[in-house]
Amino acid sequence: MNKMEEGIFEKEWKLNFTQCYPNGQLKYSELDNILQVSASEHADILGFGTKAILRTKQSWVLSRMLIEIEKLPIFEQTITVRTWIQDFSGSRSTRNFEVLFGQRRLVAATSLWAVFNIEARRAETLIASTDHVIPHPDRIMTSRTAERIDGNVAFNKIRDYQVVLSDLDIVNHANNVKYMDWCFDALDPKEVLSGKIKTVEMNFLRELSYGNQVAINEARIDDQNAIYSITRGERPHFLMQLTKKA
Repeated sequence: MNKMEEGIFEKEWKLNFTQCYPNGQLKYSELDNILQVSASEHADILGFGTKAILRTKQSWVLSRMLIEIEKLPIFEQTITVRTWIQDFSGSRSTRNFEVLFGQRRLVAATSLWAVFNIEARRAETLIASTDHVIPHPDRIMTSRTAERIDGNVAFNKIRDYQVVLSDLDIVNHANNVKYMDWCFDALDPKEVLSGKIKTVEMNFLRELSYGNQVAINEARIDDQNAIYSITRGERPHFLMQLTKKA
């Protein structure tokens, strides 16, 4: 069931077995995907979703995201995702989320999006009208904004990867959810399945295409914090910082 009220969109998701880890917890990349699909459906209703703006050779691309996790949802739960636009500046938009199970908030998130010209492969102002959008500048769920991750740390390469067809989306580049998968797949499964990750922060810096060879790298900052990068040659394309519960 979907619901729209005063600029706030709600979507229910019943979690199936393909979305969950062997321990029944929702995969981190699937959580990211659920948030983004909910955002996309809200944008569709507002008239500037993917299908509508592709006609003008534009697309939304995710620039930054911060996800704060109290508890991961689990297999067969029906969760509610609420999302709304915090602000809109023409070429960029801040969008917030909360994930509920019943009345309990499990996850809060904030994200920064940019409008991308799919032919010129660069950011530009959205052509579609946004005059009817109801922003919620004061409805902020996370403890802080999604910030720039400091990638100037000593990384160690933990895996090589080549972008394959199943990584691509309708804009003909590797979907950003796949970046998460590549990083989490390179980690110790016990660490991923522990349920101790409390924040996931991501910076999406450059797109990747079919056949690109990349390296997945890790920098352990301390017992609670680690930063991961995806690089092509010497250039970073993605940064992700994980913070564990103390």
